[in-house]
Amino acid sequence: MAAGLLGSEDPPWSWNLTCRALRTCQVRNIRVLQLLLKPWCISRAVYQMTEGRRCQVHLLDDRKLELLVQPKLLAKELLDLVASHFNLKEKEYFGIAFTDETGHLNWLQLDRRVLEHDFPKKSGPVVLYFCVRFYIESISYLKDNATIELFFLNAKSCIYKELIDVDSEVVFELASYILQEAKGDFSSNEVVRSDLKKLPALPTQALKEHPSLAYCEDRVIEHYKKLNGQTRGQAIVNYMSIVESLPTYGVHYYAVKDKQGIPWWLGLSYKGIFQYDYHDKVKPRKIFQWRQLENLYFREKKFSVEVHDPRRASVTRRTFGHSGIAVHTWYACPALIKSIWAMAISQHQFYLDRKQSKSKIHAARSLSEIAIDLTETGTLKTSKLANMGSKGKIISGSSGSLLSSGSQESDSSQSAKKDMLAALKSRQEALEETLRQRLEELKKLCLREAELTGKLPVEYPLDPGEEPPIVRRRIGTAFKLDEQKILPKGEEAELERLEREFAIQSQITEAARRLASDPNVSKKL
Repeated sequence: MAAGLLGSEDPPWSWNLTCRALRTCQVRNIRVLQLLLKPWCISRAVYQMTEGRRCQVHLLDDRKLELLVQPKLLAKELLDLVASHFNLKEKEYFGIAFTDETGHLNWLQLDRRVLEHDFPKKSGPVVLYFCVRFYIESISYLKDNATIELFFLNAKSCIYKELIDVDSEVVFELASYILQEAKGDFSSNEVVRSDLKKLPALPTQALKEHPSLAYCEDRVIEHYKKLNGQTRGQAIVNYMSIVESLPTYGVHYYAVKDKQGIPWWLGLSYKGIFQYDYHDKVKPRKIFQWRQLENLYFREKKFSVEVHDPRRASVTRRTFGHSGIAVHTWYACPALIKSIWAMAISQHQFYLDRKQSKSKIHAARSLSEIAIDLTETGTLKTSKLANMGSKGKIISGSSGSLLSSGSQESDSSQSAKKDMLAALKSRQEALEETLRQRLEELKKLCLREAELTGKLPVEYPLDPGEEPPIVRRRIGTAFKLDEQKILPKGEEAELERLEREFAIQSQITEAARRLASDPNVSKKL
């Protein structure tokens, strides 16, 4: 009988069989045995319900969603579940992706099961990202305000993570719109500096291009003061108008090589396929619009596109050859090539779908109308489920139901808690390492500022008990000489030589005098 119980795949059937067997026994404590066996059957049922793989979905509002994905869950069902957290209706622009071993985003195919994708071989939960996959010309073509809000959050994230090439002066202007959207009108310099340290507004590259953090903050404040009176909706619309004008916005980049082994960037967007120099993502060297493409295919390490070339058409007609088709090929590792092909196919299909449905597309809203709607609706609304977040909840992807961590006290739930703690610990270690690196960068920036100003900034991070470093100010002893005296034309006359030596000695004497009179320099030098 015990063997039959352990081999059974139906827990309710096992329980009924056990009860019938126990009723045939003439043993006194039958009720006690029933109470002992019932939790075993229940725990087995709970285990079957919760088997799967744990995933962590990073949302655009910086929340993380913990999911227990069942083996039969489709990627489309997972996207529906995540979209429900934002009450999102226009799901066709978004997707869920993971970072592959090459560092590129690999998008889940909606018609495949989630766990069938080739995730990186790492311990802990699978890390997924919910973000914009298909871009359009302007947010004015979006129907729902929730979609516009998510496009804004996505653009803000791309700027901060340096996925979009932006000039530092444009970064300062964009940061001022982020402040206006989040905090309203300008109040004081101190408040703005504090807010800038909390908001994802200034990417690291912009800070490295300038002498100090204070300079960057001052530039943002100059732009911020000009925005007084702008509503939250106007700030979002103006922000998106600037971002949409950037040439690298909406392009998915992939590192490839040509047949000669020369590295290139391959860019895919709603406009077509672009080939860029490896050190220039702004100006494409080759452009292949979707309407020109005849075919897309890949094989192992090779991705090829067949492009209709009108210049070849007349020649091929005379020679009775194939139609005017030019084949362009790029190379990378097999996993990346497959990812490029899947993205190209999906972007081409998105282009065709929009082309066919243009007659059905509603008229674009004006940006002023969108700004009013965004201001009236307030911040992005999330569902009650989203507000609960992932604290104490495991979302079962197969049915979309929730299993409370306290509702079933079983061995499987205890094991799930241990796995969750291990994942949180590894996440904590990763965040601590990132924080350490950012603090080192901040220290270097503060020391550079101190060398210029002679005063260590208050933002310099100090450990408990650590003494601030001694900074020596750079003394301005530079001087400029007359070029005519340094490099005389023609033969050098004796008088010109004496004049040049006198000018040099005078400048050296003046520099020594300034050095001696500087109160910040030790006289023992």
